[in-house]
Amino acid sequence: MACKESTEWYNIRMISSAGKFNAICYTVMFLLGLWLSVYQSVISEITDSMGTGGTFTGILIALYFFGALTVPPVAGEVSDRFGKKPVLLTAVLVMVIGIATVASTGHIVLAGLGVFLTGAGACTLEGLFSAKITDEHAENSEKIMNYSQGVFCAGAVLGPMLVLAVRVPGGVWQTSMYIIAALMAVAGGAILCLPGDNKVPERVKGGAAYSFSLMRDIRFLLFFFSILLYVGAEAGVAFFITDYFEGPPSVLGEISLSLFWGSMIIGRLIAGLLYRHSGKIMMICLFTALVFSLLLQINQPPFVSVCLYILIGLGMSAVWPLIMAACTRTFRSTSGTAGGLMMLGGSLGGMLIPFVIGIISSTGSVRSAILLVPAAILVTIILNLPVWRRFTRKKEQ
Repeated sequence: MACKESTEWYNIRMISSAGKFNAICYTVMFLLGLWLSVYQSVISEITDSMGTGGTFTGILIALYFFGALTVPPVAGEVSDRFGKKPVLLTAVLVMVIGIATVASTGHIVLAGLGVFLTGAGACTLEGLFSAKITDEHAENSEKIMNYSQGVFCAGAVLGPMLVLAVRVPGGVWQTSMYIIAALMAVAGGAILCLPGDNKVPERVKGGAAYSFSLMRDIRFLLFFFSILLYVGAEAGVAFFITDYFEGPPSVLGEISLSLFWGSMIIGRLIAGLLYRHSGKIMMICLFTALVFSLLLQINQPPFVSVCLYILIGLGMSAVWPLIMAACTRTFRSTSGTAGGLMMLGGSLGGMLIPFVIGIISSTGSVRSAILLVPAAILVTIILNLPVWRRFTRKKEQ
């Protein structure tokens, strides 16, 4: 009898611990989405306030990606050796310092340093929390991953509203940044309350970098190039929506972008509910995005194009969470390193594919340039077929 009561109490504590982790994870993801869209909304004001032009806007964007490219893989490696919790706390501190630096400085060099720090901190947090989801929820990581990314999208949708709410009463862009920095500091305090990392099996031994062994594993390379191509396709859609709608009314592009992100939220919530069928959901989503992105090549009324972007967002919605969940589960003993390298792959795709689309559109049309989006999705489908056949069989057994 005492043993049964002890087991029940242990189960209650485990549920409580999981609920605490989920609440903190969702809060951080929301703030990351909020920060990203606020930064995107005010970046031109940042450079204008310092008396610089469009060239420095491009440099600030590049510095954000540079932080996202270089730091998360190293942070992931460190987290697998010394634990994720201290690295998460460090990433929060780095991000808060970065945001405060951007908001308080009047010098473009210091602003650039702040942007680099925010890129490093934000992408480290996203990668490590995604990895820790697998540590905490081994059986339903796809569900929690989709929910966490849905909350991220909700923050991204609300970011411009925060900027507007601050600006209407005569506020300045710095205020919205200070608000996010303060909220992120509070989230850091909450991370302190998390228990230490759960032990995971088959921890890699020896002094060699875990990254090297992962990058030699064909299974990991399938995940890596899948996330690279997917993020590149998603960025290609998001960055060129407004250019797709040529001529008036240009507001259709902005409406389509908001609806695109809104449909991503809905799709991720649905995929979270259907997590037991992740393999099938993955393929349905990819084929949906492929078909409707190809239909953008056909001349049609603007209203139809808006609907196509909604359906593309719905199709793309579950892809990132499911690829990340499958990868960190497959390499659970080094999930931090795997998550950091996947953030590297996503950042590379987010830089390279829109860059190529921009070059093609400068010599031709945006419509023909965004053919690169369905091309990237098609290759992602090919790369994922062997992975998701295996995961579907495991789920059904």
